This record gives sequence, structure tokens and C-alpha cells, in this order.
Amino acid sequence: MKKMEMIARFYERSLDLEKKFNEAEKAKDEKGMEACREGYQELLQEVRAEGKDFSSMMRLYSEMKQRGNKLLDVSGSYTEPERIIQMFKEFGVKEFTFSSNWTNAKDTAWVFTKMGCNLKGMVEIYSDNKKLMNNEYEKRPTFLFTL
Repeated sequence: MKKMEMIARFYERSLDLEKKFNEAEKAKDEKGMEACREGYQELLQEVRAEGKDFSSMMRLYSEMKQRGNKLLDVSGSYTEPERIIQMFKEFGVKEFTFSSNWTNAKDTAWVFTKMGCNLKGMVEIYSDNKKLMNNEYEKRPTFLFTL
């Protein structure tokens, strides 16, 4: 099984546990809630056992799915763009977005291109910010890279 397929399965398991927890909570089923908590801790241990890169990819994948995006997004300030690209190659990632607003973002984007990534253009994604007074993620322009 490919690593990204493993991540997708872990993510589906986490969604299933969340759904079961919400049902148990609604029914005031303390034992059911505790079983879900324990199941989630076991899932986290399984993810951690796969290594740091696997855990990082799991986080990126979960964020992508929760926000409704189709590609993994690198946001924030990253001091090791080489490591990110190496990790993406290892996991078979072919495209990703880069939406950092930090002042060194263009320097990081330049490192991505020097490592063989192609800047395909710009697209709009759902960011990590939610709109005021509702549960929708705000949209943000981002760079689209291919590997």
C-alpha cells in the first residue's frame, strides 16, 4: 500500500471515530465516548510509529480535507523547504500549493524552484482562517507547484 493511501485510511478512521464520539456524546454514553477517546489515542500512536514525516503528511492531509481543498497546502513559515520537497517526493505528491504570507515566502518559493519544482501558476484555496460569524473557511490566493 502506498503511503498516501495509508494516510487516507488513517484519516477515514479518525472521521469514523469522531462520528461515533459525537453520537455517544449525544446519547450521553460515557463508555462509548471513552472508547472513542482510546481509539483515537491508538490511532495517533500508529501514525507516530510511522515516523515524523508520516505525521507531518497526516497533518497536511487532514488540513486539506477539513478545509475542502484538493491539494496539500504548505503555509506558514518553513525553514526547511528542501525537507518538504524531499518528503513530498517520498510520498508521491505531484502537485501542492504554497500559501505562506510570511515575508520570506518568496525565498522559500525560490528554493522550491531550485529543487526542480515548477511554478504552474496561481489558484484559490480555502485558508486556515474562518469567516466571522460562520463556519466557512476564507479563500486565499496561492502558488501552485508541480514536482
